[in-house]
Parts: sequence; structure tokens; C-alpha cells
Amino acid sequence: MHPIRLGLVGYGKIAQDQHVPAIRANPQFELVAVATLGPHCPGVANFGSLAELLAEGPQVDAIAFCTPPQGRFALVRQALQAGKHVLVEKPPCSTLGEAMSLIEHVQQAGVSGLFAWHSRFAPGVFNAKQWLAGKTLKQVRVDWKEQVRKWHPGQTWIWQAGGLGVFDPGINALSIVTDLLPGALFVESASLSVPGNCQSPIAASLNILSAEQVEVLAEFDFDHSDNELWRIELQCDEGMMRLDGGGAQVSIDGVAQGVSEEGEYPAMYRHFAQLIADKRSDLDLQPLRIVADSFFVGSKQTVAEFHE
Repeated sequence: MHPIRLGLVGYGKIAQDQHVPAIRANPQFELVAVATLGPHCPGVANFGSLAELLAEGPQVDAIAFCTPPQGRFALVRQALQAGKHVLVEKPPCSTLGEAMSLIEHVQQAGVSGLFAWHSRFAPGVFNAKQWLAGKTLKQVRVDWKEQVRKWHPGQTWIWQAGGLGVFDPGINALSIVTDLLPGALFVESASLSVPGNCQSPIAASLNILSAEQVEVLAEFDFDHSDNELWRIELQCDEGMMRLDGGGAQVSIDGVAQGVSEEGEYPAMYRHFAQLIADKRSDLDLQPLRIVADSFFVGSKQTVAEFHE
């Protein structure tokens, strides 16, 4: 079977650090072209736009999108109109309506699509699913605290409308929670801290309740310099599981557990290849809906201006 010929749109930090290494390590894919306005990707044909890639580049079967969410809708739709399978980095779009429309376009095009909630592929998430089976979950606590200057240097789009601010990393935690609690989740309350010179929050606190009355308490901070933290605690009657490092480490009642060594992005691309082979799609909107609901019901406080 020939590898899936893949094009990549956007060659920024996430593409360079995660997507390209995962693609090149997977024999199911062949990276053949990149569309970028920035530095070129070595070893493949580079183009200034998706339109140029589709018109002048080598034949591609699928396209992965790593651009900022603002403006991504039109690009993904362009690829779907050309009959290409699509993988869309999180968050899939800057609005819930755009993301819902993309689902319809994927179905109409008859191709496979993946909204790439990469944190769901952290090795500890599989362990958590197995451990939760048959247990009585009482509460979920999320602490997702990191330093934006380290992970998104100079990326002003993240503070603009549609850039999500702290929810850009926070949605990773929500993607894990919604995977572990697949039923309905409702945002009861939210507190959003927005810098005076930004349009998106730099910190947020959420109180979420599941249809089964499981409480999810989430604390997000995008200006956390010391001891960055990506933690989810699952409290059951039968004990407590903790995911640390974004799901890379697992402990049960304080005892460390062994997990797979496969990284999130390699596992995600393996999933994308299987979707294409099975002629299926994976286009879950739950994490984005919770963020949208948080903006709907949340109270907003203006805090100190953000400067790099």
C-alpha cells in the first residue's frame, strides 16, 4: 500500500516541533508539500499559499492544517472542495458555527476528517479510561498552568478575538475531560480574567457539571512561570487517579503507573491514517462547545495589561 501523500498548511512552532517529526516517523505518510508564509520546510516543495500548493504542487491525498484558528475555516473548506482528507489542529476554528459547518463539508465531500485533539492521545488517557471502567466518579479537578511567553512567543493572534487566550492550552485539558466523560457536560459558572490590552483571557476558572452530577473544577493560567502544571485528578469512591504532564504520567493513590512511550502526535497521526483507511471521520466539538459556553455564561474581569 502506498503512503498517504500529505500536504501541510502552516509551518510555525507546532508544525516544526510536533507535526513534521510525527509525519516523517510514520511510514503510512509521505510529506510532499508545505504551504507557508514563513521559513520553508526543508526537504519538500514549499508554496506561498494553499491555492498554489493545490494548483502547482505535487499530488496530495490529505492536508494537515497548523495555521491559527482565525481564517482557518476558508482554508479547510478549500481543501475539502478539492477532495482532500483533512486534519485540523485544535481548536478547529475560531467559532463554533464554523466548526459545525466544517463537519457538514466533510460529509458532503465524502472524505475523512479529524479535529486533532492531540491531548486525547497522551498515553495516560488510555490508562484512565481503563481504570474508570466500573468505578463511581465523584469529582474531576483540572490545573493547567503554563507560561505563554515560553510556548507562544510573539504569537499575537492568541490574544485577539478568536485566538482563545488561556483556552488555547486549556482546551487540551477539556479535550481529555470530555473524552473521559463522554456524556453531556454543562458549564455552571466561569470567571475569565482578560488583560486590559487583549481580547482573550489570560486566566479562567470553570465549574462544570455532568449529566450524572459529576463536578469538574478547572483552573487555567497562561502567565504561570514557576512549576508549570498540567494535571487532572479523577476522584472516585474506589480511589484517586492523577494524570500529570498533560497525561504523560499516571499515578493511582500516589503510586506511579507504567504508560506507553508513544507520544501524542505520533499516536494522533496513526489514528488519522486509520480513519482514512476505514473511510471514517472523528470531528468531536465538545471541547470547543465548553469554551464557547464559558464565554456565554462567564463573568469577565479586566486585569493588568499583558506584555512580552
